[in-house]
Amino acid sequence: MQPRYYLQALGTVVPLFASTTLGIISVTSLQTWSPSGRPGTSPDWYIHVNITDPDPTKTVSDPSGPHVYCEVVWQYPAAPYNETIECNITDATGFVNWAWTVTLLEANDPDPWPTTNFDLLWRAVNLSQSNEPVIVWSGIGQFEVAKNLQGTCAGSGFCSWSLKPEDTPYVVEVTSEKCWGTWYEALRGFGCGK
Repeated sequence: MQPRYYLQALGTVVPLFASTTLGIISVTSLQTWSPSGRPGTSPDWYIHVNITDPDPTKTVSDPSGPHVYCEVVWQYPAAPYNETIECNITDATGFVNWAWTVTLLEANDPDPWPTTNFDLLWRAVNLSQSNEPVIVWSGIGQFEVAKNLQGTCAGSGFCSWSLKPEDTPYVVEVTSEKCWGTWYEALRGFGCGK
């Protein structure tokens, strides 16, 4: 987060430099799953995430419109850290000008784990942009059991974790950056920088 600077004159406070935070990502549900490993059961591990409102430039999300659904699926031990995965827009009644990706990041912690202690990086691009540079809106959410995740592990071996009710929705601040290339490349972080 960047510091904010203000000028006070004649009793009025005026921001000198605006924060780079432009909007929010409102995570309304997140669930992780690790399987039991028993014969005949699915070997898939996953993270499922729903986000209210595909427009990350808003500071207040509209829960009545379309949503963003992201799914990260893998089989142990190949957790897809740093792999960019496309998200889907759901519940849309018409065309939505936004495309989204999610990237699973290893938590900067002594005990990271892809379903109980991890970070998610979201990137969004407005598809109506036709010229370079392409503006990308992004934010990182940090998720950890006992902090903002709760759940259980069963005796059979599977574990399921989700956002705590008191942390729902989980709000991620969004910043923007310029990227050179296509919006497809920008959603994957190529050609981006200040």
